[in-house]
Amino acid sequence: MKSKLVLQGESSECALACLAMIASHHGQVHDMAAMRRRFDTSQRGATVAELVRHASALELAARPVRLELEDLPELKLPCILHWNLNHFVVLTRVLAGARGVIVLDPALGERRLSMAQVSHSFTGVALEFTPTPRFERHDHSTPLSLRGLVGPVRGLRRATVQLLLWSAALELFAVMLPIFNQVVVDEVILSGNRPFLTTLFCAFLLLVAVYAGIDYARSRFLMRWSFEVNLQWVARVFSHLTRLPVAYFEKRQLGDITSRFESITIVQNTLTSLMLETVLDLVLALLSLAMLLAYSWQLAALTLGCVLVYGVIRARLQEPLRNATNDGLLMHARERSYFIETLRTMTAIRLYGQESDRTARWLNLKQDAANCEARRQRIIALAKVLNTAVFSIEALGIFYLGAGLVMDRAMSVGMLMACSVYAVIFSNRATRLINLLVDLNMARLYAERLGGIVHEPAEPTETAAFDLGQIRGAITLRQVRFRYSPADPWILDGIDLHIDAGDSVVLTGASGCGKTTLCKILMGLLEPSEGEMLVDGIPVATLGLANYRRLVSAVMQDDSLQQGSIADNISFFAHDAEPARIRACARQAAIDDEIMATPMTYQTLVGETGNVFSGGQKQRILLARALYKQPRILALDEATSHLDNDNELRISHVVRQLRLTRIIVAHRSGAIAEGDRIFEMQAGKLHERSAALPLAQAAS
Repeated sequence: MKSKLVLQGESSECALACLAMIASHHGQVHDMAAMRRRFDTSQRGATVAELVRHASALELAARPVRLELEDLPELKLPCILHWNLNHFVVLTRVLAGARGVIVLDPALGERRLSMAQVSHSFTGVALEFTPTPRFERHDHSTPLSLRGLVGPVRGLRRATVQLLLWSAALELFAVMLPIFNQVVVDEVILSGNRPFLTTLFCAFLLLVAVYAGIDYARSRFLMRWSFEVNLQWVARVFSHLTRLPVAYFEKRQLGDITSRFESITIVQNTLTSLMLETVLDLVLALLSLAMLLAYSWQLAALTLGCVLVYGVIRARLQEPLRNATNDGLLMHARERSYFIETLRTMTAIRLYGQESDRTARWLNLKQDAANCEARRQRIIALAKVLNTAVFSIEALGIFYLGAGLVMDRAMSVGMLMACSVYAVIFSNRATRLINLLVDLNMARLYAERLGGIVHEPAEPTETAAFDLGQIRGAITLRQVRFRYSPADPWILDGIDLHIDAGDSVVLTGASGCGKTTLCKILMGLLEPSEGEMLVDGIPVATLGLANYRRLVSAVMQDDSLQQGSIADNISFFAHDAEPARIRACARQAAIDDEIMATPMTYQTLVGETGNVFSGGQKQRILLARALYKQPRILALDEATSHLDNDNELRISHVVRQLRLTRIIVAHRSGAIAEGDRIFEMQAGKLHERSAALPLAQAAS
């Protein structure tokens, strides 16, 4: 069985994707969704030892070997190669004469590499795989359901019937046209009957007017309905995207997510063509072939043969076209991610003088994407040239055979003209169906990428009804443990914590010890791997994450402002924003005076990510936003790190006076001193420190 390419969804999944390709080669089909369900992936990726354990779970015996480049032909293929010290690829073929290799790269697709390129990337470690006696051939992949991908579309049945009726009327005209040609030639021209010619001309002129009117009405309806369907679908996918867990966005590049989201347009256009053209094209193609057979079986056989030849050509070109399209999508996503990253880090790029290097690397990515697109366009151009050649031969053949049949008096000149038109109709409709099948194969590629969003499980939104007004904000953690995957060490290892409503708790400790992770769990952004969290004695799982987050506000290290006015950002674009409350929160956050000093005060536009403000000003606006929500629980993750001493003291005084539960992650002594209770994170454990300890010791 030929190895099937499986693409990774994130950089840490290359080992799982390679293992899925190996298993699929032996008959046990897995896609990335199935592999994720079975194996949790560390954000660090997988080691060779972890890859061996995962293979054993699939009943594949893995044999790690160390070898030199010249020993590659001796490997049992397909096998996995360790690549660039931080990646894995599947080796599927070693070309004769040391001309290179073919690898399936889960990040870049199928690649043909020279031995020099292999020498540069191959680390010398490979894994061979053999199915054990318990290995089972089975398809574990998630079916690509059109209903699951598209979802319900309002008005689909009514629109389909209406479009099919209009299209059928247009196709009827196409069927009648050859008969008109035959009548004109055989009954009018040869008999010299001018009045009859005038009558036929007027009748068909009227039909042309009706045809144009129907075609215009259908085009307008199709355009409007396509926009409506696209809007429904885009809204549904975007809504699903916004409900995916925070961890989904932390693991993936923005360019890749954007590329997957934009696949909607390609898939929708192909499905619209499929709905409108398939049935009618098939009916008209069969009808025209039947008419052609009625006139001449020889001409019908010639026409059918040319269509079959074209079908074989497109089938042979389909896989290279799919590979080129897939490579282009991956390269385009990498280029876009690099472009977005460049724009976001422009200050650092200028500071370190990396403009030229950054430009050169972006141009290389752009050139790689352009090369893939050029390869795809060459294949499409070849298909067009061969299409022209095949059907030019068909036209010459019909002219040659048809002329012979006319000379043999087997048909009239008018019948030959009708046959030539029916041959063109059949060829055009049949080739459109063949091209549509190719487009469907390409659309499946886009649909698989879109499935990387649609098939990701969203956080549950249906929660039981609770009177949140009665929640006071007491938090309890019971033996909470957390890690991102079973292969990772525990970040939090058995945390027991109780915070009374209204308490101010400070979390401190060395960088990377897990303070922010614990804070995210306390905010409901991450769920514990083990243990549970309760609010006022109610498990958060029972209360529901959506309900719990209504009680929580936060200012995080990586928070940013959004495009809009200052007032919009403080109210977080609330439809019923209260100006008086907005200003009161700004006063509490010690930012009101600076806002009022701007020319447009609270209507001053923030700009993208709030770059028109200093770091300290942004932190205070974000604090005002957190206060505007009127939470029961307030989390501050280094929320005063950009403030001067005076403003930090003012903010600390405001936070101290708030009648709500406060969770403060801090290193600075001023913030630590504001806590009623101080906890230090060490080795995944939480240790309470006395508030009377020296601040320098508490912050260590």
